[in-house]
Amino acid sequence: MKKFKSLLILYVMFSICSVRAEEILTTVFNVIESKKSETILILSGADGKVYKYPSSESNLKYIKRFLGTVVKLNYFKSRGSNIMTQIRRVERSEVNPNDFDLNHFQYNQLRKFAPSDVQSYENVNTIFTNLLNDGDKSRSQCFKRAHMWAYDMWSELGLSTQKIFIFYTQRYIQLEDFEWWFHVAPMVVANNTEYVLDGTFMSNPISVSDWQHSFIKSENITCPLIENYKTYEEGQFKRLCYLMKVPMYYFSPLDIENRDLKGIEKNHWELEELQDARRAFKNYDETYEALDTGKPTITH
Repeated sequence: MKKFKSLLILYVMFSICSVRAEEILTTVFNVIESKKSETILILSGADGKVYKYPSSESNLKYIKRFLGTVVKLNYFKSRGSNIMTQIRRVERSEVNPNDFDLNHFQYNQLRKFAPSDVQSYENVNTIFTNLLNDGDKSRSQCFKRAHMWAYDMWSELGLSTQKIFIFYTQRYIQLEDFEWWFHVAPMVVANNTEYVLDGTFMSNPISVSDWQHSFIKSENITCPLIENYKTYEEGQFKRLCYLMKVPMYYFSPLDIENRDLKGIEKNHWELEELQDARRAFKNYDETYEALDTGKPTITH
């Protein structure tokens, strides 16, 4: 009876709101049944958003037919959710790859990364305030928290952001008896000024220089900005630290090393990394349930 009522409510919502429906051209990247509501969760490859549909065995079987395909999806917004009303397979011949970038979960040689400009510090502060920040630094790692913050800004706000890494050299680690060899946080641009959003350690967005000094603990030490990981590897006793900016898709220092030493570019999200990274936050299985596949993650 409860399931019937849930489906009836969604049907009524479809009828009322279909005239205000929006549509998106995307790929169906993941399809699972929600654990907390009687809906099917459809993960869109084009924007990372989750689209919902009434749960039933026949509906699940029907939606799974579209996995990995390009579709036109109609939906309306209700109480913070995107409710799908219709889905149609689109032939790839209908899609111009130069006009549509439909799957950010796979490498695309045509995809060119450019950070979004959010225009003002006020906007940066609003973004910072609304980021999920229940990560426990005693049980999670900085690069996992940074990855989910970057993903949330992309999927929820449509922002392309960067990450800023600070790499500590062997010389600094020995001098300070330091426990870390790197730290990372997401970074956004506002009116051509860069701000670091490090919610675990900072109470507000700050400049790159202030962020660096908060971890180096001396304004007399500067960390040069480098573009190649090899510079850090070969400079262990030349400098105390280095900074590096990378696109939001880069998960860990290994990704940077693979790019600079092996030529493996990364301009896409990887589901396994997101599954692993989401564990940095409380109630991750509910908050990010659409990222689930039922398979083991990288480190858990």
